[in-house]
Order: sequence, then C-alpha cells, then structure tokens
Amino acid sequence: MSEPEISTQDAIKIGNRLSGRKVVAAHPARPGGNNRVFCLDMAEGSRLALKYYPSQSIDGRDRLGQEYEALSFLARHGVKLTPRPIAKDPGKHCALYEWFDGEAAVLQPQQDDADQLANFLIELQGLRDASDAQDLRTASAGIFSPSEAMAQYEQRLDRLVRAASEYPDLLAFIRRSLIPSGVIAGRRLEQRYGELGWDPGALLASGHRALSPSDFGLHNAMRDKEGQLRFIDFEYFGWDDPAKLVSDTALHPGSSFAENSASRLIEQLSREFEARDPAFAVRRGLLYPVFGLIWCLIILNDYLPESRSRRVMAARGNQLGAILASQLDKAQRLHQAICQRDPDLAPR
Repeated sequence: MSEPEISTQDAIKIGNRLSGRKVVAAHPARPGGNNRVFCLDMAEGSRLALKYYPSQSIDGRDRLGQEYEALSFLARHGVKLTPRPIAKDPGKHCALYEWFDGEAAVLQPQQDDADQLANFLIELQGLRDASDAQDLRTASAGIFSPSEAMAQYEQRLDRLVRAASEYPDLLAFIRRSLIPSGVIAGRRLEQRYGELGWDPGALLASGHRALSPSDFGLHNAMRDKEGQLRFIDFEYFGWDDPAKLVSDTALHPGSSFAENSASRLIEQLSREFEARDPAFAVRRGLLYPVFGLIWCLIILNDYLPESRSRRVMAARGNQLGAILASQLDKAQRLHQAICQRDPDLAPR
C-alpha cells in the first residue's frame, strides 16, 4: 500500500489551523526522500514552512517529534541559523516552522562552506551543558563506543551481503574492497585499544559527547543573499560521539567536499573536541575509516529490498538498473578516497 500524500489544499487547511492565521497559497518546495515541505504564503506576515512527515513502517522513528524538540531547544538558546518551530500536529504528521528564503547550498558550493558548517557545529557544542540538553534524545544511529560502531558496520554489511547475490558487480566490490578494509580497520582498532588498556565496549562519558544534527551536510543548508548558510532538517538530531559527528560531516555524500575542505573541517572541529576529551584524537583516527565504510554501505542502501527509495525507483521501470549502478560507482569512489587518506586500508 502506498503512503498517503498531503495535497496543497490539505497544507493550506493545516497551515491555517496551526498558525492561527490565513494562508493564501501553498507551494511544494524542497522535496526530500522522507518528507514533503510546503512554503505557505500568509495573508499577513512572513511566509511559513509546513513540513509533512509520512509514517514509515520500516523506519519507525519519531522524526517529527525529534526535529520539533531539537529546533525548540535551539530556539530557546538563541540559535538563529535554524528555523524557529511554531506548532505541530502529530496526528496529521505535520509541523509548522519559520521559512528560510534562499537557494540550496549544494547548487553553488562556495569556498567557505566547510568553515560555516564547522562554525555552526561548534556553536552547538556551546549548549552541551545547558540544563535542558540532557533531555535531548540520542542522535539517529548514534554510537557511544567503538564496539557499537563496528557492530553498526557489521549489521549493515550483513544486510547488504544478503541482498547482493543478484548483483555480481556489487558482490565483487563487497568481497574485494569493503570486507578487507573492514577487517583491517577492526583489527587495528582492537590492537590499539589493547595497547592503551582501553575497553572498546566502554560507553563514552556524557561530558565527552557531542550535540549532532546527524546525517548532516551541505544538502541541509540554504544560502541567503549575503552568502550565509542556514540549516534545516534536524529530524535525526541528538547526542552522539564527536568522532562520528566529525567523520560523518566530512564524509557525507550530500556535501562532496574537496579533500582540502574536508581536511579543514576535520581540523577545526577536532580542536573543539580535543580540548575537552584527551582521547578524542585517538578515537577519531581509529573510527574515521569505520564510519567511511558505513557511508559506503549507506550509499548502497538502494540495493536492499526494504529500501523505501528503491520501491519508489522500481515504479520507474528500467531506470532502476542505471540508478543502482550509479550508487555502486559512488560507493567505489568513496572507498577509493578513504584508502587514499589511509593507505593501510587498501585491499592487497
């Protein structure tokens, strides 16, 4: 059964009720893989954004609740680069937010994008000690130990291997590249932790955790007329290991940072976390390749039968094969980039 959609008229009615004001028009905007956003023109005052969160039986996460709580927290603490939440209706799977004008940042990347992302993420860390920060949820796919990171990698790998029997090229990439690199990364992690006398299963102390938007990159940013980035999509926001935050932000395919920009972002964020956690540099160095391999697997999610985006693509008929081949190419190129940064991971 297909998921119910929300029409323009539905958006107007819900916007009227949630805002307490008259909506004169609703325009579909910023379509995403999981949500639908409408720009609402108001009879009086600034435009608003109505976001619709379709229920997902496979996912099961409360994306509306998590995003609304996150943006409410940020608004309470004076963060101006994220949309202010206005009202929500969980029964209709909708929430109303401040609208940001501008264009998607990924359309015309700029030299200082990595710096703006880093500065924003550093600003978030200034809120870690706020009394209400402890009420925030764990970030989506958050991890608090190296063992959890390796388990996440292995679970994703196992799911993909089970789906790969029909795709010889995918299976070859898994066997010749992903699995050997994963073995090397895991063995190196265990060896170094053993040398230091650390337990890879020990949970990261709460004082060393990071506030993370999760699944975050330039694809989550709008650029205004002055070139300032503003950030949207916080449905996965919460607590996470800063090593994962730094790695994910640098690696995210939605940003496609050049090597020098990614390195600059890593350096800026690492200074922030090293000042608070003396073990951060070691943990980041060991976990960066693990998170890189996880990103390779995420890119290949469309091969999974349960993938929502795969079901959508299947409706397009003969495009599915070409799209899957493109995703495989992206994963291969990311794996090559990871091995160039860390040659020890290259399969021999």
